[in-house]
Amino acid sequence: MTKPLKQTRKAPPKGEASPRRTGKKERTRREIYLAAMQLFSERDYDKVTIEDICAAAGVAKATFFLHFAGKSALITVFNEEITQRMAERLGKHPGTAEEQLGFLVSVFEEAWRGNATVMRKMLSEFMDQPAAHLVKADLNESVIDLVSSILRRGQERGELRPGFTPEVGAAAIVATWSAITAWWHQYPEIDTLAFNREFLDIALNGLKMKDESGR
Repeated sequence: MTKPLKQTRKAPPKGEASPRRTGKKERTRREIYLAAMQLFSERDYDKVTIEDICAAAGVAKATFFLHFAGKSALITVFNEEITQRMAERLGKHPGTAEEQLGFLVSVFEEAWRGNATVMRKMLSEFMDQPAAHLVKADLNESVIDLVSSILRRGQERGELRPGFTPEVGAAAIVATWSAITAWWHQYPEIDTLAFNREFLDIALNGLKMKDESGR
């Protein structure tokens, strides 16, 4: 009677982590991130230290730096999550470029209200950047990409005028929206729905008077 062959587990190639180890690594990274977000919601971002985050997540400081280059890297992850959520929701919201921008602004506002201290820091870092690096910065690139894709489609469908670069238009919209969002956060009594409409009207139609032909 022949014995069944012993099943041997193949070791992953050298330098490649096993699925189990990769899963644990991702869980640890997620736990650190969630612990940080909880602390940021309870205190001001600048008052939370890496030591605080490690204590809340139950990890050593060395483990934190295995996953994140520093505290600001957590803001980058937050930005990516917000942008991904925006992109997913935008995909289910067909409409004109103006309607999609309006929807995007409302999602951004919703994110702000739920994560004010983190969003404030994100916007602060955005506004502190030199203009030359505005479009290429990692923190802003994904949001600007999302807005520029809306503007590009608007141009292709004849909803928006040709002659401007979608990325430049997107950078202008995101930078302006970031500044005025930080401003209206200090005045919670403001009707944000009307405020958003006015912002988009200025962004899309400008401030100049038009003649009877619409020019």
